Amino acid sequence: MTTPRNALLEKAIGYFAENGVRDTSLRTLAAAIGTSQRMLNYHFGSREDLLVAVIEAVVAADTAMLEELFATESDPFVAGRENWRLTADHAQRFGALYFELASHAMYGKAYARELGEALVDRTEAAFESLYATRTDPATAHRLARLTMAVGQGLCFDLLIDGDRAASDAAIEEFIAMMRARLGAG
Repeated sequence: MTTPRNALLEKAIGYFAENGVRDTSLRTLAAAIGTSQRMLNYHFGSREDLLVAVIEAVVAADTAMLEELFATESDPFVAGRENWRLTADHAQRFGALYFELASHAMYGKAYARELGEALVDRTEAAFESLYATRTDPATAHRLARLTMAVGQGLCFDLLIDGDRAASDAAIEEFIAMMRARLGAG
């Protein structure tokens, strides 16, 4: 059952995905999503608290997707390819919002503090666990970090130039390099 708070949160996420966060006030957001500033204040408290809820909701959905993928697919090469497909598809709607909120974390905004833990640490740990089935823990950690960097960089490029074919080809090359590094067996 969708609660009024969750319905407002979904509308806010949709608005921010389309328009960015920038310096959007609660009043502007409320008018755009068909509610009142009072209702946003009631359900979220402040603009910063709303942004925390946005970050938590989007990251929770992505984390659940990644955990499900890695729970059902033990081959890191197949999982990596599928993760890229899902990430690239998702980035078409939410990628710019992710990078904008990441810049808020880089500038030390309090509401974005947990973004690093959510976007980097959890995803890196998932890849590290998958790679640990094929190599030692230290190597698995380094390769997980490298995987994150490649994926984020290609996602950034995809959002800038829109060349999905080039990004897909680069991922295939990366998977081939990882297959050589980790072994196909």
